Order: sequence, then structure tokens, then C-alpha cells
Amino acid sequence: MIKAFPIKPVDPKIALHPLEQRGFVTVPFDYANPEADTLQIFYRLIPAYASSVDDRSKPIIVVINGGPGVASSAYRALNFDYEHADAPQNGPVNRFRYLLNSYQVLIVDQRGTDGHSAPIDMECEQINANGIAHYFSSDNQARDYLAVIEEVVPKDENFFIVAQSYGGMVGMQYLALDHARKPKGIVFSCSALPYEDIRDAMMSRRAEQLKLNKQLKAAIPDIEKKLAELRSHLRLIGIDPCYAHSLYSLLGKGSEGEWQSTFVKQLDKMLMQDKQQTQNEIKDNLGAESLLNYILSSANFTPGYTDRTLAKITSEAIPFEAWMLDENCILMQTGADLDWKKFFVEGMDNNPPPATPFPSVDELRAQIANNQLLFVAGENDAFVPAEAYLRAVEKFRVPGHTEIMHLPGGHNAIFLEKGYEAFKRWAAKL
Repeated sequence: MIKAFPIKPVDPKIALHPLEQRGFVTVPFDYANPEADTLQIFYRLIPAYASSVDDRSKPIIVVINGGPGVASSAYRALNFDYEHADAPQNGPVNRFRYLLNSYQVLIVDQRGTDGHSAPIDMECEQINANGIAHYFSSDNQARDYLAVIEEVVPKDENFFIVAQSYGGMVGMQYLALDHARKPKGIVFSCSALPYEDIRDAMMSRRAEQLKLNKQLKAAIPDIEKKLAELRSHLRLIGIDPCYAHSLYSLLGKGSEGEWQSTFVKQLDKMLMQDKQQTQNEIKDNLGAESLLNYILSSANFTPGYTDRTLAKITSEAIPFEAWMLDENCILMQTGADLDWKKFFVEGMDNNPPPATPFPSVDELRAQIANNQLLFVAGENDAFVPAEAYLRAVEKFRVPGHTEIMHLPGGHNAIFLEKGYEAFKRWAAKL
């Protein structure tokens, strides 16, 4: 069955590293038919800060990454310079900077997504949306995490799980697995959760981004002029000026009053880049559209809808001023680069893939009653607005087993200093 999917080759040498423990775990392609095809899940166990023998004995946090489709390299680069770990580094943000002070971090490349775990070639015209939604979705990814945990985390050691963004869907699936290794605690940080009112959630997301655009204008009065300069620059180097909207992904990311200046630094950086540098920046660090994300988002987040069908609804309900950074403009670009992709996306819009099956709320609550959960809402979160998140969390609250925190830092709250400190305090009570 796996032969029906265009899988890109993976260099096994990626597992060689002087400090990180890297490897592959073999898992069934189809857990309903475990004796048939297999695939390999790539993992990285990143040692605690100083990388000494003592640091390698520190507790493990399993980070379930977001996206869908974000590889481990977006959290810490594969070529991260460990000799100068404190220095600013090119490439992806070093999101584990604080957690690694006290913990080791285990992260995987989720099956089929960007990275090294049977990555699907999404440039191939033979891709099948329903097949991808079925075999590469959150329920199978949760089983993959269990296989990696069984392989890497010693059986007599406690460990934690941090499920961030899309990782929340995988984390909930993990909770419901039969015979799953029980973590000491699970954090759902700014995460997607099953059984949300999706139209309400997307309206809240749109309203939050409108608010953050206004905050940006208040802090940077000439932001309209700067964004106009960026659009002119993109046009000059041969890139659709619509991609200026990719900067929406930076709205609210960081501490209150500081994220705006970080935003402007990124904008100024892009004004100095050539075409290839800009394309890489959008793909690796900003809000680029992705066919894989489009498929898995529909199956997991928005059953019955796609990103584009919801974008049309929310744009009409909550209009933006022309200068504002608009996620919906990026979503509407999905598949626009090739005719076959346009046809593919339009077909999905008209007939979305089936929803990923989830345990019922009652089944999930029963599992939560056997675990300890922390739900983290991020202040100024442009993706999962805090108020909407807290409403979604209510159905999963179990007295004595769930705690809720509201932290600064936007969508990355758990990975920032205050998030790390809050996590340590919570973990110490367990």
C-alpha cells in the first residue's frame, strides 16, 4: 500500500551526530494491517544544555510538533552549532533553548511530513488527498510516537509530553491509545483540540489577527509604508507581493510590547534579500502555504471544510484594511503555482477528505482522569486565541487532573522563559 504514495528518499546518514542521539524506528504503515508494509520514523533525542553525562540523565520531554507538517528541524536546526549554543544562529528559531536547561527533548519528524520519516513528495501529481488523510493523520502519528517512546525512553524513567499547536490533536489521540506508556504529565500548549466549534474557532482567530494588526500599527506608526516597500521589493525580485502576508505568522509571537520590534527586524531583513533567500525565508520560517498542511488540516481541524472555504467565510464576516497582514490571502494562494495543484485544491474544496476518527469526549475524559494535564493559553496568540482556547478546554476539565495557565508569548508561549518556568513549577507538584 505504501507504494501508492510518492515517498522521497531519506539519507540514513542523517542519523549520525556527535551529540544528539538520532535514529529510526520501524513502524507499520497501516496499523490495521501491521504485518504488511512498514516505514521508518526519524527521531532526535537532544541532550540537556551542557551535553555532559550528567545532562543526559535528566528527564525527557517528548515534544509533539505542530503544523501539520512541521519537521523537527523547525524547532532546532539539524546543523545546530552546539559549540556556540548561546550565540544567535542562522536558520530556524532555537525553540528548546529554555527547556534544555533542565530536560532532554525527544522530537520526531511525523510520518509523511517535511523531514525524514517517509516524506511524501507533494510535487507529484499522483498524490491522493483521501489516502494521505487516512494513513498520515493524527491517529497513526500517535501510534508512531508510542513506538518511539518505547524504543528511546527507558521503561523505568518518568517522562513528560508537550503537545503544541497541531500536536494537541496527536496528544489527545495518544491519551486514548490502549497500553500507551503513561507520562508523568502532559502539556497541551496553544493546541488544537478535538470537538471544537470550528466556525467559532476560525472567527476568533480572524478577530485576534485583526487586533494584532492594530497593535502593530499603534507600536509602529509607519508600518503601512514599510509593508508597501516590502510589496514593491517582492515585485521587483519576481515574487508575488501577496507573499508579504506571510509575515502574519509573526503577529503576537513574543512578549507583550516586544514582538512588534522583532517583527520589524524581520521585515527589514526581507527588504535586503534576493529572490532565492526570500523564497527560503517564506518556506522555512514564515507562513507559507502547503498542500500537506491543507489536507491534514481539513481532516483533523476542520472536517467538512478546507482552509480556503473557511477563509472565504471569515474574510466576509471580518474584513481587514488593505495594508493589514492577512493569513487568508496566503491560504487562498494554496496550489496557485501549478495548474494541476489548482485543480487538486478546488477538488478538495468541493469534496473535503473524511474526518480523522477521534475518541469521544467521554472516552477522552476517562483517560484524562488517569493522567495529569496542563492546558496553556498564549497571550496574543494569532493562531489559537486564548479566549477561544479556554472555551474549548472546558469540556476536558477534570478536577484534580487538569490545570489551566494563561502565559505571555503568543503561540510559542511554552517555549519561552516564562513558559519554561511555569512548566517547571507545575512538574514539581506532580
